[in-house]
Parts: sequence; C-alpha cells; structure tokens
Amino acid sequence: MTARASFRAAALALLAGCYTTTNVATLAPLHTAYPVSASSQYVDQRGMIVTDEQYEIVQPFAFTRAVEAPPHNAKLTTLAFEPDLDRLVDANRGDAVTNLKIAAQNYDAGSHAESASWKILGWSFGLMGATFLVTGVAVGDDPDRDTHFGTQLITTGVVSAGIGALCYVIGAALNRPATWQLEVSGKVVKHTGPAIQAPVAELTHPAR
Repeated sequence: MTARASFRAAALALLAGCYTTTNVATLAPLHTAYPVSASSQYVDQRGMIVTDEQYEIVQPFAFTRAVEAPPHNAKLTTLAFEPDLDRLVDANRGDAVTNLKIAAQNYDAGSHAESASWKILGWSFGLMGATFLVTGVAVGDDPDRDTHFGTQLITTGVVSAGIGALCYVIGAALNRPATWQLEVSGKVVKHTGPAIQAPVAELTHPAR
C-alpha cells in the first residue's frame, strides 16, 4: 500500500508564487509479517480472504506523525510505519491490521508568510538602492555649479541597499518550519472464523 501527499503553501495573497514551501511525504510499500489492509477485509498468508465476520477487533488505534519543511524550500520525507504497527500487533497478539487510513490535518505554515514578506521587502529596497546607485554614477556632480546631486543619489542608493540587505537577513533568519500533522488510524484484528478462498488475482497481493 502506498500513500503520497503533497503539501504547498503560498506566502501571502499578494506574494503568491514568489516564495513557496513544498513538502512531499511518501509511504513506501509496507513490509510486515502480517497482512495490512486499507479495507475491512484482508488476504492472509494462505491466500484466503478474511472478512469482518471472520475476525474480532482487538485494538482500534490512532497515532500522529509530524512532517516538516523549511520555509521556501522543498523537502521529501519517507515515512515508515512498520515499527509502530509491529508494536501494536505484538502487544495485542493480533493477526492483521485493517481499515488503515492516513489523513493529513492541522497544517501550520510556520514562518513562511513573515519570512517571505521580509525577503520581498529586502529585494524591493535592494533594487531601489541599485537604481539610485546607477543613476547617481551616471548623473555625477557638477563642480561648476557646486551641486552634488550624483553623490546624494549614490548615498541614497547605499542606504537603501543596506536596508534591503538587513530586511533580507531578517527574513532568512525566520526559519520556523512548515508542519503538517498526519493521523494514522486502523484496527488490530484477530482471526476467529473460517476464511474463504481468495480469487486468483488476489493471491499475488497477500498484504493489501
């Protein structure tokens, strides 16, 4: 069984597309000594279908996992639930896990919006400062008229660029990660009654 979820967040409505955070959580096929099924029935190791009439529920369960991504970055997280399921099945002496569900909930954007705002502000001041610098160099001063318009533009450009750099550094320092809570739920069951022969197509998938 494979589950894949991709999580994206935009900085602000006005800044959408400027900075994004991408978080992809991938659950690889489960490798367990017992069947795991997303439905209410499963196929046992003998290739027999076990329905909810042939087992008893010994322990419903639910636990959470947090998946994180740094602001304005992409991150791939591979989740492994086998150790958690092994403990639940062993503790309850179960034969299988049924109704396994993975749901994403409780998204927290972290510092994404604040960091994007400061970075955008930094770029804005930086570009404005660069414009003043280039213009000031091009215009220059006029010694004959005792004017220093070029110098004033260059000074304004340096100050603006400095403010831009400071804003960008502040934005980069805001690094509380974006977080999404995943809830994993299901039922540990114990076989109690006779199973039925599974169709031939099902025999190649003993643990669904």
